[in-house]
Amino acid sequence: MVTQIIPKTLEEIKEVRLKEKELEKIAPTTGYTDLDRLIKGFVPGHLYTLTGDSNIGKSSLASNFAVNVAKQGKHVLYVALEPENTIIDYMASVVTDKTFDELTPDDLNFDIKIDIFGKENVPSLERLLFLIKSLPRYDLIIVDHIGYFITSQNNYLQQQSNSIKQLVGIAKEMKTAIMIIAHLRKRGKGDKKAYVPTSDDISGSGAFKQDSTEVLIATRGMKSDDPDEVQYSNEGHLYVTKTKCGPNGRIPLGFSERKAKITSGSEFDSTIQEIFGSVPS
Repeated sequence: MVTQIIPKTLEEIKEVRLKEKELEKIAPTTGYTDLDRLIKGFVPGHLYTLTGDSNIGKSSLASNFAVNVAKQGKHVLYVALEPENTIIDYMASVVTDKTFDELTPDDLNFDIKIDIFGKENVPSLERLLFLIKSLPRYDLIIVDHIGYFITSQNNYLQQQSNSIKQLVGIAKEMKTAIMIIAHLRKRGKGDKKAYVPTSDDISGSGAFKQDSTEVLIATRGMKSDDPDEVQYSNEGHLYVTKTKCGPNGRIPLGFSERKAKITSGSEFDSTIQEIFGSVPS
């Protein structure tokens, strides 16, 4: 027996879209004005994928997002599966704008509210979903990183796809913005030179590209053209290669040596954001 599928009317679609626009109005800002122009902040119900090369500063960028949202009086949950307890150093560095070596015990007592789960709290995705449903609503949940929940070697693509779909579902159900950090596929040293990754370079299945509402790719310049010297410069970009709220584009990022604080736009450069039609998707 074939189930009859009835198409939606324009009126029904309009009502859904109007509800989405109302959620966009209450979205906390990312803390980066140029980025907010592209993605309208962290919209409730959206799933954001943040990716980039290894050691480029994904946890640092995520910590900036967490601190920026928490400073607005919003409720933030950081699931620190890879950085674990050192995530407090990242956040303290963002708050104080100090290097990691300069941080004092007092610097770890910053006055913003961010809840943190570590590996011992969330050994599985199912446990995380249960906790999210059990706790008061969060405005932003960051999962660093999603690969921790992928345990199957034989069927990891399907497991990964299922995990992302479950996170999409919980984001919509709880009306919370969720950001997952994902790794890129490994590339040779020579391939890293002057290369801008795309959504297709995310390690694993195509679910990141298909099911994420927004896909953000952080890049960073190299200090040397020598492929044997993998040292990043302090200049980079954040590419928006997929978004539901606006155009694709990119914003400049300013990194610092031994700091988690990341600046953008007028904070370090008078260059305005570049919006163009040929961004990799």
